[in-house]
Amino acid sequence: MKILGLTGGSGTGKSAASAAFAALGCGVIDADAAYRTLCETCTPMLKEIQSVFPKALYPNGKLNRKELGQAVFADPDKLRQLNAITHPYIRRAAREALAEYEANGCALCVYDAPVLFEAGLDSVCDKTCAVLAGRETRIARIMARDNISHEYAALRIDAQAEDAFYRKRCDYLIQNDADLDSLHAQVRRIYDDILR
Repeated sequence: MKILGLTGGSGTGKSAASAAFAALGCGVIDADAAYRTLCETCTPMLKEIQSVFPKALYPNGKLNRKELGQAVFADPDKLRQLNAITHPYIRRAAREALAEYEANGCALCVYDAPVLFEAGLDSVCDKTCAVLAGRETRIARIMARDNISHEYAALRIDAQAEDAFYRKRCDYLIQNDADLDSLHAQVRRIYDDILR
C-alpha cells in the first residue's frame, strides 16, 4: 500500500482534496477528524490539555474549542505545547487506521494532516502533497465554515506555515483557488502518477 501525506493550511481545501481521492477509491485518514473524536472520547488527552490550558475545558469535562483556539492561535509556543500533547494520540489512531486499510488491500491511502511535517508524520508517507490557496480565499472559507471573524481567521492563518514551507518539502502541489473540476483534475493526475 502506498501512503500519500496530504497537508496544507486551514481553508486551503484539504477536505475537498481528500474527498476527491476517496472518490477514486483511496482510503483516507483525517487527522483533524481523529483529533475531534479524541476530544470527545479520550479523557487522558483532555486531562493533559487541561493541565496546560486550565480554561480549555468546561466544568462538565468537554473541550471548550473556542477558548483553546484563541489561546493557541495567538501564541506559537502555546500551539507547540498543544501539539506536543495531542500528536502522540493522533499518531496512534492513524497507525491503527493504516493497518486496517492495508489489511483490506487498499492500494493508496491518503493521510490528511495539517501539520504533517511538524509532527513528523511525513516519515510514514511514500509521497507528500500540499493543498494551497490564496490568503483571501482561505480567510473567506474559514469564516464561512467556522462562523468566525475576519480577524480570527487571519490569526489562524498567520499561526500556520507559509506556502514556501510546503513548496520546499512536498512532492506534489495542488493549487485550489478555482472550481472543483480543477481540483479533481489535479487529484487525478497525482493519483495516476503514484499508482503507475
